[in-house]
Amino acid sequence: MKKLIYILSITGLIFVSSGCTDWLDIKPESEIVLDDFWQNESQVNQVLAACYRSVTEGQVMSRMLVWGELRSDNVTYGRNMPTDMYKMLNVDISADNGYCRWGDFYTVIDNCNNFLHYAPGVVELNANFTESKLHAMEAEGLTLRALMYFYLVRTFEKVPWVEEPSIDDAQDYRIPQSSEDVILDHLVNDLQTALKYSRDNYETNTYTKGRITTNAVRALLADIYLWREEYAKCVEMCDLIMNNTDLELETGENVISRVFYQGNSKESIFELQFDDDLMFNWVVRDFFGAYGNEAGQWSFPGILVTGKFSPFNFNAGSSKESTEDLREKDFLRQETGGDRYYVFKYAGAQRQENATTKVSSYYYRNVTANWIVYRLSEIYLMKAEALIQLGTNTTEAVGLINTVYMRSNIEEDERGLTADNYTSKLKLDELYMRERQRELMFEGKRWFDLMRLSRRVDSPAPLMSYVSKKFTGGASSQSTKMSVMDALYLPVHTDELKANSALVQNEFYKVNGEE
Repeated sequence: MKKLIYILSITGLIFVSSGCTDWLDIKPESEIVLDDFWQNESQVNQVLAACYRSVTEGQVMSRMLVWGELRSDNVTYGRNMPTDMYKMLNVDISADNGYCRWGDFYTVIDNCNNFLHYAPGVVELNANFTESKLHAMEAEGLTLRALMYFYLVRTFEKVPWVEEPSIDDAQDYRIPQSSEDVILDHLVNDLQTALKYSRDNYETNTYTKGRITTNAVRALLADIYLWREEYAKCVEMCDLIMNNTDLELETGENVISRVFYQGNSKESIFELQFDDDLMFNWVVRDFFGAYGNEAGQWSFPGILVTGKFSPFNFNAGSSKESTEDLREKDFLRQETGGDRYYVFKYAGAQRQENATTKVSSYYYRNVTANWIVYRLSEIYLMKAEALIQLGTNTTEAVGLINTVYMRSNIEEDERGLTADNYTSKLKLDELYMRERQRELMFEGKRWFDLMRLSRRVDSPAPLMSYVSKKFTGGASSQSTKMSVMDALYLPVHTDELKANSALVQNEFYKVNGEE
């Protein structure tokens, strides 16, 4: 393996990237690491920044969205959708689909592994690089690695656990998959270590929102606990975040502009930083649209805007939910003269509504978007979900959901949602699922939300009850293709199987008796 390293300065952050330069001789990676690098604090910072940079690569970002959103009830065909994406959308999934590749996630993991392996040695070489600085940076590396593994586990269930750096070609890369529980145990242990040393904030707001903080570690832990059905632990993490006075929900009128257009808002916990020149967020541009390209590859099913299954204008017993929900107007844009609803969230800069006609004008961004991994409103909804599953305080759970709901339903009376309309466990489950859909649509969350429902009862039925609504005339065919739990996970790509003989294909996708 050979790699060239050069340094880029981007919006105040230093990044290391791969590429070709005339001023740096080509050497094997191990020689660069041991002989030329890992000598001082500056170089450690550069490599850590490279870990962040690799998460923003398009092949990672696109999979974060495809794996977490595409197959859910939030997405249908927009314009010029790639073939592999279209097949996956329609549950026509095979092991040669490009979105089943996981190599780019392991590139991020390997970057983190190299950092975690070599950074401690710099403490002995550089007096300015103290143990406390090292541990704080290690917390960032552990958390970034855990984030990548959490995506992999939720998508494939069983994946190889790799914590050693790839240093030279003599290593044995034939590593079998580990079970979900083994990997998640590793992640929880790593994140508990990260909690001991992570920083609460950094010198600038951009750094505080764009680097791993204590609240970012807590958010990832809460997410993992929710996935593992360890609800009391999820509540504990959420409470620690919600008690932080530095975080505050933006007002509903400002969400589209401050949270998704400007970025690094006061409710943001962790978001990936992008730059127009060197780290353009082409995933948002292609999937959702942008100035000059307003029709993205994805759209929202029209039946979920106007039909009885819509999370908007929903009949909730004695009252209706979301009759004038700002999110319906801010996050979706109906095509002129058509019936498609394109994604305005992230793609948009501003929506202006005519006070008389109530008709909205949409103005698109021509600059790149940051990508939010966690924000405060999701923490409210995580805690609410955990409380509902615990069955200990449903009134508080409805109150948490109502806090998020009311900021986008400002024309309702001040009470908003009331527990009287949600008296059964089923109605409470449906309530938080609607609110998560309204609040977090197109943020790469929905498929995993639906997966949690099915995992609780070990059946695809709850998930399919939502997803089948977006298919017209083909629901029975799609249901057949998601008839067992294994079908909800993706297959291991054929190239991965060829490269690593220790891998085993997901049982549902085995063909011709392959092992």
